[in-house]
Amino acid sequence: MTWMRAASIEEFDKKTGKEVNLSGIRIAIFRIKEKFYAIEALCRHQDGSLAPGRVAGEVVECPLHSWHYNVRTGELLDYLEGVKLKTYNIDLKGKDIYIDV
Repeated sequence: MTWMRAASIEEFDKKTGKEVNLSGIRIAIFRIKEKFYAIEALCRHQDGSLAPGRVAGEVVECPLHSWHYNVRTGELLDYLEGVKLKTYNIDLKGKDIYIDV
């Protein structure tokens, strides 16, 4: 794995996330209570980006069809069992966010 700079912490609010593309991998980053989480950006339903979805607690809602994922674990919380998005480790260095891809 390789650590890559993904964003600055100053680019985030607490209601939505931000999508980044690192080496061709689309990753959604979310800021929740001053902690950052990174998961695959695309919903399993119809490949909509999760980054603009509403966040409540540790749950992001896909803006296309309301599928819900836990941003800490990547697990889909409704509709289908066993669906899980890949999660990524994050390291903060100053105001920069690095992701292990």
